[in-house]
Amino acid sequence: MSQNLSLPVKSGDDFVGELETMDLTELKDKQYLVAVSTGDRSKAKFLCTTVRGPYTFEEMCEAVGVMYRLHQHHAKVLVLQKDQAAAMKSLDENTVDYIEAHFEDIITEAMLDGVFDDDKTFTCRAGVVEDSNEENPLAPKDPAAITGNIEDDEL
Repeated sequence: MSQNLSLPVKSGDDFVGELETMDLTELKDKQYLVAVSTGDRSKAKFLCTTVRGPYTFEEMCEAVGVMYRLHQHHAKVLVLQKDQAAAMKSLDENTVDYIEAHFEDIITEAMLDGVFDDDKTFTCRAGVVEDSNEENPLAPKDPAAITGNIEDDEL
């Protein structure tokens, strides 16, 4: 099944995770870290002593759902990337709310390998937030200055 880019990424207070049917296709082939979210849920703040992972998509959904069900803590879900200079990416607040509400169904459907995917009418798609990258000391200050080679005289 391919992701439906024509679906909106819903944001705002009118989103009710329990009533939506979110297309999570774009998230299924990535790895994640999960931590307890702190402060503004739309920001990249989390409790660093709670970071766990790496998780597959299904493992991440279970960690997020169980954390909320047992401890009533919202998760911050970080999308792992190898590029150290890249901006940090995380799942948006509404996507995390949706996973918290539906994690058991998501895991069950993953075990059934998408048997029921064609029967769904999605109302929205997952949202990924990219951090401003201002606090990343590894990010180049001038994006045009990225070379990838370290000269001998720089060592």
